[in-house]
Amino acid sequence: MQEVTAKIMPRDDRQFIGKVHSEVDTRTGVRLVTCEFDAAGYQPELYAELGIAMPESIAGSVPKRQAEFLAGRYAAALALQHLAPVRNQDVQVGIGEKRNPLWPSGVVGSISHVGSVAVCAVSRRMDKDYLGIDVEVLIPTRVCREIAAIVATRQERELLRAEGLSERVALTLIFSAKESLFKALYPSVRDYFGFEVAEAVELRLADQTLVLRLVERFASKHNLPRDYECQFTLGEHWIQSVTCGKFPQRANLKAIG
Repeated sequence: MQEVTAKIMPRDDRQFIGKVHSEVDTRTGVRLVTCEFDAAGYQPELYAELGIAMPESIAGSVPKRQAEFLAGRYAAALALQHLAPVRNQDVQVGIGEKRNPLWPSGVVGSISHVGSVAVCAVSRRMDKDYLGIDVEVLIPTRVCREIAAIVATRQERELLRAEGLSERVALTLIFSAKESLFKALYPSVRDYFGFEVAEAVELRLADQTLVLRLVERFASKHNLPRDYECQFTLGEHWIQSVTCGKFPQRANLKAIG
């Protein structure tokens, strides 16, 4: 793992970008960049200083959203430096109509934010057809009770509870895994689907893998395989999920470059 500390100092002497960790995940083969940031140190001028373009939709948002976007795109810029053919080029990661990142040709990637951390995962398209990353703080117990039926079925939750996970960890993991699956598949299907489209069907806790299965109607509609492996990391107060892979030849026609 490489560790880099940015040296950009805002005018109030607070450091916006903190520690940056960059590594290739040995389980998935994708480049992961984690970027700590301090929203209290954010200044709009940092976009120019860090070489990140500010889209009009972000310019009209609140400072907190501007700070999150900047940290995420900065992490993406660092991640792209490791990939050919975009290495050493001034490449911007744009923003789509649904706020999805627009990656340069030949690249798949994903960005997520939580608290004061932004994470980015990238890969060459020749290696991965789809890639999604999500990081979540553990859902509070009260909120778990409110959203449990929306996020997962009782059978899904019991599947994870049977492996010794608490209700909070089980629900947060399912939530995060389904979010990473959505981010992975949206560029291909361009269809805003919900939690009910995928079901957690297998947990391999030893290698931190959760298998998600698409419902048949959705998979058939978009000519997609049904099963996807989500690689997750359990932190003390957070969970990170990465869903990535190659489509079978029969489904690859739906992939968008």
